[in-house]
Amino acid sequence: MSRDETAPSEPQAPQSLRALIGVIGTGVFVTGFAWPGLIGRLPFSLMLKNQLHLGADRVAAFWAIATFAWYVKPLAGFVCDAYPLFGTRRRGYMLLGSVLVGLFWLAFAVVPRGYASFVALMTVLNVAMVFVSTVVGGLQVEVAQRYNATGRLASLRTGIEGVMNLLAGPVGGWLAVRAFGWTALSGALVMLSFVPVVVWLDREPRGARATRRQSTLVWSTARAHLRTVVRSRAMWGATGLLFLVYLAPGFQTPMLYYQQDVLKLDPRYIGFLQTLGGVGGIIGAALYGAICRRLPLRTTLIAGILLNAASTLFYLRYDSATSAALIDGAAGLVGTLATLPLYDLAARATPPGIESFGFSLMMSIRNVALFAISDPLGSYLYSQHHVGFKQLVWLNAGSSAAVLLFVPVLPAALLASREQPRAAA
Repeated sequence: MSRDETAPSEPQAPQSLRALIGVIGTGVFVTGFAWPGLIGRLPFSLMLKNQLHLGADRVAAFWAIATFAWYVKPLAGFVCDAYPLFGTRRRGYMLLGSVLVGLFWLAFAVVPRGYASFVALMTVLNVAMVFVSTVVGGLQVEVAQRYNATGRLASLRTGIEGVMNLLAGPVGGWLAVRAFGWTALSGALVMLSFVPVVVWLDREPRGARATRRQSTLVWSTARAHLRTVVRSRAMWGATGLLFLVYLAPGFQTPMLYYQQDVLKLDPRYIGFLQTLGGVGGIIGAALYGAICRRLPLRTTLIAGILLNAASTLFYLRYDSATSAALIDGAAGLVGTLATLPLYDLAARATPPGIESFGFSLMMSIRNVALFAISDPLGSYLYSQHHVGFKQLVWLNAGSSAAVLLFVPVLPAALLASREQPRAAA
């Protein structure tokens, strides 16, 4: 037997389902809530704007560059599957990644306040966090298959994401009016809280080692998955539609400038507005759960694209604190009804056998369009060409509505389907 290959390990006692659910639930929360783009979005953006006096284009570029690791998240999944760490497939990555993310968060309190230093530190923080998030997702799939708990774990993940989105607005607004060290400390404490949970609850035995056979299998599987993707017209169509919808010039960062410079809103109130949007999103998700069983995907998809443009036009009346509250809540509800058909399309278009890889690949391409192109493009127009906030609203709505022209490219059978209850199926 060669040095880098090992005999099959002895049978291992199954871990407690409850303990593993605790690890998964905590991992989902910390990798979402402690993500700088959620809890730190307001503190970082306002620090770059008000202390470093950067324009909206530079702030959008900061997020586009620093979140690069999330664009290639499927690659992290293959690395984790092929190369165990500290003798484990999941536990080592979760522990080391969490400690590194916590240390990188703390480093923000001491590094010089400069654009280049913050971009570099944020980039390595996101790389470490992507590995933790990827391994938590892999553990979720593994446990769901082992214990036949796919529905329970999917519901758990959705509920946790809803809670952290509701909390992120007020917490981020509170941190934005405090010394920046509080933001660094808060992010670190949230992320480091995952370490004792993994130590106490994840009893994955050691003994896993990288073998030529295992790594060859993982990367040959990756090549096979890519070949399947290339041959799938449905997946290409769904991926292209997702990319085009999120490609429209965005106004996420320009809106922050508009909220503070024109409407004079307090950062804490801006955080409250994010919470209202989150409440609307939860209601919209519940409504779509009923709608998708009654209408074919073609209807919900076309209606969703039109709703996306319509909800964007709400922001033409974004003129006061009161109207901002009403519009953010309504846009959260309508916008969720508009975007869920796109995710529904992505899930249905993923070829059988590569569900995790195919869906994550489409979401990565969506992230590229949204964070690397849409928001930077809108911010560039806002800062460098003096395109007003409401002009960006018109531009975004028109570009989103134009995507309707590409719906006929999708396979007719895919668009005619609707979600059926398990018994009926």
